[in-house]
Amino acid sequence: MANEEINEEELKKGRNPLITTLNTAQLPCCRDRFGEQACQSLRKAQPALFEKRCLTDHDFSSIDCCGECRKYIERNKISSENSRSLQKAPAMCKDKHSIGFCRRFKASGMGKYSCSDAEFAVRVCRHSCGYCNDELYSMKNAPSMCSDTNKAIPIVNGTHLYWAFGREDTKKAL
Repeated sequence: MANEEINEEELKKGRNPLITTLNTAQLPCCRDRFGEQACQSLRKAQPALFEKRCLTDHDFSSIDCCGECRKYIERNKISSENSRSLQKAPAMCKDKHSIGFCRRFKASGMGKYSCSDAEFAVRVCRHSCGYCNDELYSMKNAPSMCSDTNKAIPIVNGTHLYWAFGREDTKKAL
């Protein structure tokens, strides 16, 4: 039973060391999932808000406008000290769906999506899929830029904006 004991301090931080050691979660590659033009427009229209979100908002800086945030930080020579909060897991690191949903999602996925699809899992079942580990967010583990073949393609339908990622399902049929 000694191997299965859970450190109380780790649980308070939102991490289960038993799950974390078995989990191979990695943040998704870096790209502007809102679209390059949308992120550039946000930066130009509201520069102070854009900078604040790049330096403090995990989802914005690592998912929504990752590429534009990286360019902005590099171009303006902003110290990594200014984004210390991003170098740890989000303070409120939790699943956005119910425990039951995320357990099923982790166990069997949802169609072609599962915990291994970081782009989806980090938004839907962040805690259950292992994205609450501080080590994932450290500077040394920063995700690489996405290749052009995985570039987001915006599809506009009425007032809703949908994203198609232009990649084939890599799962093999059973």
